[in-house]
Amino acid sequence: MAIYDAKFELFDDATLVASTTTDYVGATVKTIDWINSDLEMGQGTPVWLNVRVGTTAYAGGTNATFNLYADTAEAGHDSSSATVLSSGARAITDLTAGAWIFRCPLPVNVDDRRYLSLGIVTDGATTAGTIDAWLDHGPQSSFDTQVTTSNI
Repeated sequence: MAIYDAKFELFDDATLVASTTTDYVGATVKTIDWINSDLEMGQGTPVWLNVRVGTTAYAGGTNATFNLYADTAEAGHDSSSATVLSSGARAITDLTAGAWIFRCPLPVNVDDRRYLSLGIVTDGATTAGTIDAWLDHGPQSSFDTQVTTSNI
């Protein structure tokens, strides 16, 4: 069974609906606050980013790129944010229910900047679809084992 902390949840069934080329996930960007910077999170046992499609995505475009950003300001990501990880262009047709987008360890220096957030850039307006995104102790974790309405 996975160890799960709701504070390390970036998105829980977040709706993918926005205009083209906008860096977004639904209407709300959740930010993870390490409280301090440069704590060397992931030194020894790495912290993993898990991002999975909840419901199938549909769009007017053909591709979506998922980016994990680090920043010194809590307001979410912007042009001053550093890109920690990028999925590269993923075909919208591959974003089917249950598909994994990320399942990888974060770099040891992921907390050089205090805040983390996740964004998506598309080449067409997304009309449906959801994603789940969270940090955990490994790739074997399963968001399915968590009760989405719990206050863990």
